[in-house]
This record gives sequence, structure tokens and C-alpha cells, in this order.
Amino acid sequence: MKNLYIRCSEETYNLAHALAKSESRSLNKQIIHMIHKEAESLQLSVDQTEEQNETKLGLQSLVETKKQENPVTHTSS
Repeated sequence: MKNLYIRCSEETYNLAHALAKSESRSLNKQIIHMIHKEAESLQLSVDQTEEQNETKLGLQSLVETKKQENPVTHTSS
């Protein structure tokens, strides 16, 4: 089990509670429901997000490698 903390305005907090109450859910269950509902509408899965994170890490690694290959040298004029 993981924890998720959300900082929000008082208005957002009150809206979240109103939504949860209208659907007979706790605030936690409502937020989890909304996350899953949005992921489903975007046809997003955990496997896809892990693949995207690996790609970002790969590109980040490439950029770091290029920086090491081409060090910037400063010369004073």
C-alpha cells in the first residue's frame, strides 16, 4: 500500500468531499475511483506508464552522456 498526499485549496477540498458524499464514498475511495476512471478513459495502464518512464530515463541518460562527451570549457577573455 502506498500513500498519496494532495495539497489543494479549501474550495477543491470541499468539492472533493461533496463529490464523495454524493456518490456514497469516502474521500479516499472517491479520489481512487476518479484516478481509475480517468486512466480508463485515456486507455492508460500501469505497464504503459512504466514504459514511458523508462523512455524518459533512457533519454535523460543519453543527454547526460552527450554532456560528458562534449564538456563546456570556459575561457577568459
